[in-house]
Amino acid sequence: MSAAPGIRDEDTTMLKRHTFRALSLVLAVSALAACDAGSGDGPRPEDFTYEPLEFTPPNPADFRTELSNGLVVYLAEDHEIPWFDASLLVRDGPFLEPANKIGLASLTERLVREGGTTSMTGEEIDERMDFLAGSVSATRLSIHMRHLDEGMDIWMDLLRHPAFPADKLRRQKESALVSIQNRNQNVSQVASRAFSDLVYGEDSPITAAQTEAIVNGFTRQDLINWHDRYWGANNAILVVAGDFDRGEMLQKLEETFGQWADAQEAEPPIPEVTQAAAAGVYMIEPEVIPNQGVISIGHLGLMQDDPDYAAVDLMNYILGGGSFSSRITKIVRSDNGLAYSTGSSFRGGTLYPGTFTASCQTKNSTVVFASQLMLNEIEKIRNEPVPEEDLEFARTARINAFPALFAGGGRGGGSSIFSTLSNFANLEFNGRPMDYYDTYVQRYEAVTVADVQRVAQAYLRPENMIIMISGNIAESRAGADDMLPNQATIDEMAALFGGRAIDGLAAKYE
Repeated sequence: MSAAPGIRDEDTTMLKRHTFRALSLVLAVSALAACDAGSGDGPRPEDFTYEPLEFTPPNPADFRTELSNGLVVYLAEDHEIPWFDASLLVRDGPFLEPANKIGLASLTERLVREGGTTSMTGEEIDERMDFLAGSVSATRLSIHMRHLDEGMDIWMDLLRHPAFPADKLRRQKESALVSIQNRNQNVSQVASRAFSDLVYGEDSPITAAQTEAIVNGFTRQDLINWHDRYWGANNAILVVAGDFDRGEMLQKLEETFGQWADAQEAEPPIPEVTQAAAAGVYMIEPEVIPNQGVISIGHLGLMQDDPDYAAVDLMNYILGGGSFSSRITKIVRSDNGLAYSTGSSFRGGTLYPGTFTASCQTKNSTVVFASQLMLNEIEKIRNEPVPEEDLEFARTARINAFPALFAGGGRGGGSSIFSTLSNFANLEFNGRPMDYYDTYVQRYEAVTVADVQRVAQAYLRPENMIIMISGNIAESRAGADDMLPNQATIDEMAALFGGRAIDGLAAKYE
């Protein structure tokens, strides 16, 4: 399907107009300040008025097309610089992996590029792409337009004829084995993995982890079979943006990706999720005993497309997701100085429910104290309506950040229109509503104070609350000593939660 007349140019420049408006405002402020410099009484921020930022995302259908072999393509012109960006979403895992082949999907993707092709080694591709000042992987090509033909040939060669040489497979296996041997030493990594296991279950494909036996068992034939089975036009979505003519690019894609054969159609079985662990206090000690403990408090969450997600997101922004404006950050970091990094997240899942997690890293001796402070804020937001100004602050932050979802740069790079196309491709790839962005702002605007308290009571569940501590178990269990400057607050929290040691929390939440 071709884009409607006039749509492409408007959409590719919309963010540039907003940037120009912001720059004009900055220049105007600077000019006024310069004029008043002599008087010493310059303008103040509240003296300025400007039109509210209005942003409407484009229609995904204006960029979507299909090649003759059925490959879905999101395509747009971008004439800002003479550059080409493309990425490929491949539906190949990890839920398709057998239990004795965990990690095969990602291993295959890495070795498609590192191992090179039957005609070019990985090192030869490295050297050639360095000369062309571009980059290529199994799922990405970024290159100057004048080198596009050669870059596209290399990319298609990787996708069609990966070599999977034995020496590169051996190197990948050795690296994986080192990671497995060291993964129980870092307190943060242990905490993250243990919390996920408690929420989803150790036997869930969501948390499935490699073992040395699995890694040692990988063969070159495993990679070949996986690639042949799932890497094909019917299991992929292509995103393309750059300084080209749309019609000419469609013809080039037909000559390249249009000749890509189908593979076995992939239908990854998405696991049914229920919280694995009961509410309670869980403790785990890394192999290298740390002088700090990591606290993860939370439970199973919800889907991003849940009708309540906007209200839940704003509730969490106030609770701990809004950085220094949030309650948990203020009480744990600013007021009591217990942690550098702290807060909460309420991730909405796209294929399965995400998690609610309040977390921080603090001294072992203050693990109990910090846990009590975070739990107190969770109870408070459930039981007391938030002030209207807190809700408005959170809502404004989310709505004002909405256009940035379509801005360029960030992880993966690319232009603003490339980011826009990637957003649309991901919606289709994950089977989500294609009008998700059309109603984004309205969903946040509709949230009320009553909604925030309603979802806090419905989705923050004390009866499911996991309190997971990774650190020095003996020191963490002992609780805070009597020499801390915030002893009055410690005593207050101890009275509220039943003690100064971990046993008080255990009795309350087990």
